Amino acid sequence: MKRILSLRALVALLATLAMGLAVTALYLVPPATPTLKTEETILALDTWQVEWKDVVIPVHSQGLVRARHELPMSLEVSGRVQEVSPLLADGGRVTAGEVLLKLDPEPFALDVTAQQNAVHAARLHLEETRARARVSGSSKRSSALGRFEPQLDEANSRLASARAGLRQAQRNQEQTELVAPISGRLKAVQVMAGQQIQAGSVLARLYQEDRVEVRLPVRDEWLALLGIMPGDETTLRQVSVTLRGRFAGRDGLWQGKVVRREGGLNKNRMMHLIVQVTNSEDGLPLEPGVLVQAELRGAPTRNVAMLPRAAQAGENTVWVVDRDKRLRRQSVAVLHHDDDYLYLHDGVTASSRVVLAGDLQLLEGMRIDPRVPASGLADRSAAGTAL
Repeated sequence: MKRILSLRALVALLATLAMGLAVTALYLVPPATPTLKTEETILALDTWQVEWKDVVIPVHSQGLVRARHELPMSLEVSGRVQEVSPLLADGGRVTAGEVLLKLDPEPFALDVTAQQNAVHAARLHLEETRARARVSGSSKRSSALGRFEPQLDEANSRLASARAGLRQAQRNQEQTELVAPISGRLKAVQVMAGQQIQAGSVLARLYQEDRVEVRLPVRDEWLALLGIMPGDETTLRQVSVTLRGRFAGRDGLWQGKVVRREGGLNKNRMMHLIVQVTNSEDGLPLEPGVLVQAELRGAPTRNVAMLPRAAQAGENTVWVVDRDKRLRRQSVAVLHHDDDYLYLHDGVTASSRVVLAGDLQLLEGMRIDPRVPASGLADRSAAGTAL
């Protein structure tokens, strides 16, 4: 009986030891780590094939329209305004030769009469002096005073002075009317009937409507982009200008031409080109004071790479795709840029493909799936390079 109990105890002990060893093995042996396959993320990005060619680079500026000719209108005489034409008002259109204002003519007529009397008196004085000279009968041996020479000179001078006074009075009488010297439109009118005006005071301003000018600021380095050579005025006339603006609630488009360049640079290294626009009778007129946006195009610039502005990845850098379709940051030399395009003169080759995702946070060596950009972008690029 005791032997049977000992055998059972031994079996129970062995079973307990086996279970303990099994539990210990579970904690000591690490579980098998499953093998996971990771895939590289590949972005599909638009790319641009670089092409070197001659490109007309547009230059953009803006300015205010001003009258080509603006004349201050005034009278050479003082007086009281007697009559004012209805046309003499801000915005009034006048033709050359129209009378716009008249002064009270009576003071000027009285002055003419007084000067005529002075002429008659001077003529009488001269005749009396001549008569006294004849009566005196002075010989050649007499003095000049005895021969009445200074008296005659004084009488002749008095007559000449009286005649000059008469001519001035008649001229003043002619200046009592304000006449339009050219056809155009009036502004800044500052006169009314009954007003006493002074000689030389500006009564209104008259400007021509058929032609206007725009003063456009440009950087001095832009002259080379437009093909403008300092001292060669013919290169100015080769620049075409397109102006866009809004007037009278309508969007307008006007064509102009560069007629001259102002000399010197201002403190911002800017100079000014003067653009002239001829207003047509059937189109929307371009009025002084309108703000216009200008696009200037001149001679083509040789050997330029033109890229969409989306290619810019930083200051003077772009992303290019290598043969393994991986990204490489590339430094470039930017000749000019605008809202739509970059114009390069160094940094990429004709075989380079540039990524059009400069605004994204990309990494060096990242693999991408290059794709062709939308056809509209390519069409706009082709249109922008037309010579």
